[in-house]
Amino acid sequence: MSSFDKFLNPAFCANNTSSPCPNKTSQANSACGRCYLVVYCGKECQKEHWPIHKENCKDALGYETWKPDWHRGDRKPEFLKNRDPSERNLNDGKISWWGGMPALDLLKLDRNEGQDAPPKMSVLLTASHDIRNVVETIARLPDTYSGQCEIVMNGIHAGIFSQNVLLVLTAFHFPPEHAAIIMIHLWYSALIPASIITAVRKKLLPKIEKVCSEAAQKRSQPFFKCVWRKNKASLHVELARDEWEGLKGYLQVPADFSATEAACNRRDVMFADNRKDEFQRTLYAQPRYWRVSTMKFRDDGIMLPFGCSRKAFDTPNPWDLLDVCTGAYTANYPAKNDLYGMLFIYLRKTLLGFCRQISKRDVNLRLLSIDSLSLPTYFNQLGEHPRFDRIDTYVAAETGVLGIHTVLRVFTPMLKPKIQNPKAMLLTLFIRDIEDMWTKDSLDKDVARAVKHLPQPESAASNDADQVRINRSSSFFCNVSKMFDLYKKTFEFDKLTPTFGLKMRGSTTIVAHWPMRPGKHAATTVFEILEGSGATGCERYVEWEWE
Repeated sequence: MSSFDKFLNPAFCANNTSSPCPNKTSQANSACGRCYLVVYCGKECQKEHWPIHKENCKDALGYETWKPDWHRGDRKPEFLKNRDPSERNLNDGKISWWGGMPALDLLKLDRNEGQDAPPKMSVLLTASHDIRNVVETIARLPDTYSGQCEIVMNGIHAGIFSQNVLLVLTAFHFPPEHAAIIMIHLWYSALIPASIITAVRKKLLPKIEKVCSEAAQKRSQPFFKCVWRKNKASLHVELARDEWEGLKGYLQVPADFSATEAACNRRDVMFADNRKDEFQRTLYAQPRYWRVSTMKFRDDGIMLPFGCSRKAFDTPNPWDLLDVCTGAYTANYPAKNDLYGMLFIYLRKTLLGFCRQISKRDVNLRLLSIDSLSLPTYFNQLGEHPRFDRIDTYVAAETGVLGIHTVLRVFTPMLKPKIQNPKAMLLTLFIRDIEDMWTKDSLDKDVARAVKHLPQPESAASNDADQVRINRSSSFFCNVSKMFDLYKKTFEFDKLTPTFGLKMRGSTTIVAHWPMRPGKHAATTVFEILEGSGATGCERYVEWEWE
């Protein structure tokens, strides 16, 4: 077994503190029946490990009686100071496991074009933060589709874009089973095994240095493009010269920067006093043992199942949830409260699928980093006039970003006309704009619905932990349809179709209108998962299609 194999399929048995589990197997199917955080290969290992595990199993965070420090100290939490306590402050404390929203398959060919899919499907992401939607879209390409998939992703944050480039380069230059585990830890882990970072530097650094050398010889060109190929797939990256130079820095770990120092720096940030109240509010909204799992990841920053050994993770990372918890990939994982263990399994399956598709498919990835409003001009200057089957604008349509009118004005001309693809679609996401439509008039009704799923407060005081939780979580039960109708009226949505020729799709085919809402008759467990994820229930997608 290579070092990559042992990281891709770690020994799940938690009895590995002093030495590896004697069975050395990733097939550990017996979960601790009290906390469901760890798994064992058998009763003997579970019994032997109990003196160590009981500290986590009996962690105060896992008890129903646990309350945040501000509640126990009977003081006003920092996030309520200088603010109306009845205001829900929905935008604070959100957890981002995979970008700001769950990853989307932007094509979903089986539900859209199906057998009528053209020989080339094109997708544009105008303002992407990370590669989650790219990964999900390529990983889910159906076997029945043999055409080309072209994805143009425009990044808007320099640091995150550099990370995206290195992640995709990894997929193009390593075998899928190696690339997937490298991507997981480069993307999510604060500490990485030295063997992984060494392999990445050995493979990728010379290629980036070669590009930097070639770019330096063409100083008249502000941007420099490089193309890599893997079988039928291709990767096109276009960056400014200084950005290519910056890529090298992301693969360098300062010689005097130890894992211990990295861990201390991380804890100083993660457990800073001025963030403690907000973090504990987030913890209190989670299912009990999720809190223990969250605390462990916040402490060590390593994307692994709870009980897996961390010994090999000795080098600082140079970069300094509903589907995850209930989906098919994690259905057979017995540690149901191991939040980050389930995420590890989900990522492993998805990234393996992505990397395998890259190895065998006709996939054309193009990564850019320019002002999204300049995309039409950029393509025109190249003599290109691309038309896309899908355009994902993320949150650009919100009033604090570009606004819906600007988004449709700029990007509608880049959508394939109806005669070429009647399923062509432009996707927008509204979050803060919808939250801003909430008024205090509905608070009592929203709270009345929320209390059916939450513990009763001990008092009506504004600093009561359950009162704070109810106020925040009542957003899941507010009348979002009414709020969205008000939003549409405020921003004159009725004029959009006559002006731009696009209409809101009634029955969605890519993502639900309100994907983070529990639904009218949802089980309490579904609500707990959504609440614990940091969502608010006000996340509203709109799929725009030709009239």
